[in-house]
Amino acid sequence: MSDAVLTSGRARPLGPAAPAALAAALSLGVAVAIGAAAWLEGETVALAILLATAALPVLIFVGAQTLRWQPGFAFPVGVALLVVQCATFRIRDIADKSIDIQILLKLACIGGMLLLAATALRPPRVGRAEQGVQPAGLFVWIAFLGYTILTSLYSVSPATSFIETVSNLAAFLYLWGLQRQLGADRLVRALIASCVVLCGLSLVAYVAMPELGRMADWVDGAFVPTSRLSGVFGTANAAGAAAAIGVILTVLFSGLGPRRWTYWAILAPMLACLVLTNNRMAVFAVALALAYVYLTRGGVALKLAVGVLTAGVLALLIANFGDAILGSLSRSGSAEEITSATGRSRIWAVVLELWSQQPLFGYGEGSAKFILPKHPLLFAAAAHAHNLYLNILFSGGIVGLGLFVTGLIMALRTAIARRDHALIALFVFECVYGLTEPSIGGLVSFLPISIYALAVLTYDPQTRRRAPAFAPGR
Repeated sequence: MSDAVLTSGRARPLGPAAPAALAAALSLGVAVAIGAAAWLEGETVALAILLATAALPVLIFVGAQTLRWQPGFAFPVGVALLVVQCATFRIRDIADKSIDIQILLKLACIGGMLLLAATALRPPRVGRAEQGVQPAGLFVWIAFLGYTILTSLYSVSPATSFIETVSNLAAFLYLWGLQRQLGADRLVRALIASCVVLCGLSLVAYVAMPELGRMADWVDGAFVPTSRLSGVFGTANAAGAAAAIGVILTVLFSGLGPRRWTYWAILAPMLACLVLTNNRMAVFAVALALAYVYLTRGGVALKLAVGVLTAGVLALLIANFGDAILGSLSRSGSAEEITSATGRSRIWAVVLELWSQQPLFGYGEGSAKFILPKHPLLFAAAAHAHNLYLNILFSGGIVGLGLFVTGLIMALRTAIARRDHALIALFVFECVYGLTEPSIGGLVSFLPISIYALAVLTYDPQTRRRAPAFAPGR
């Protein structure tokens, strides 16, 4: 019975994979034995070479399956790409532009996204409908990102700006490829999963590594970590925005509901990060987005009446006790911090003044961080316009802003035509949050990735009308 095994009293032939499995088991046993001997002898170099050699076939297999867009491999690899691309695991001076292991990993992620985007050009997998002619709106977004690459050629630092702009185009094309091959649902899950991982790592860093996980600021003449979480996102504002986006995706797109423990398990690290970042604009924008969806559930007239009444009461309170209320909302205790948008109004005035000197094509992508901090009316931390629309206007001029706004309006019109209130709510968040943060600019991170995902999801050919958010039983 050399070619069969007994199971439940019956002989079954061994499958064709049995010899391969046996050979793999023997090879693994030999590798473990050699590795143990090398460890005992202190031959660490030999051990490292052995481990790399043993891992190579696995990496080749996983890579081949990923390039074929097999869901079991492409999905976890996609999450890993997003996490590594968006995370910052080391601290160094902002002026330090040397190449280290993290930079190499991010460059590898950019290359991986471009490679996967190229393989996604083939027909979609079984079960996914062929998309045929792509919507014009997608080409507007590609034109915008392509234009930013062109502007990098005349920026202050062309090499750095070129890599940053290519990373954004690579992310957009990769998200399009993921949606095309695996579907919109898996794209949303990948974003949620990567956000959960990033928020979880940020909470660990916040507690265990304050120098990495907390925003540093001047306190009593010393530059020390504060109570604001920055985590592995790099800044507190980036962490708060990412956490807010994760909350919106989980509540409106995941298909989960408050009756499931997984719903709260996913939301918990995101909500914790959102609170610890003390990112007021992110909290306001996510509340506005969810309030919009709440309004769409019916009883709009009554809800609007209550909203107008509440706004009127708040306006009356601010008119009489404005300084005290605004001071309590500020971090410094000064009402001027709120009225000036934490000093942003000064930056906006300088940006508009400089832009008027080069209105058509701007100063080139990434130039703001070299030009604005040196302006006599600004300061070293003014590394960008602190506004999505002004940041694009400064770097790309009227042409760049025109392409971006056109792409945004076309996508929003499509979402409205489909009555996809979840997507519209995400539009609300991105547009409102962009009033105080640049969102797009620099090496691609979670916030611009969410904007590109929004555009890609809008044009998904298999998008179905979503069930109302917060529906009972969800």
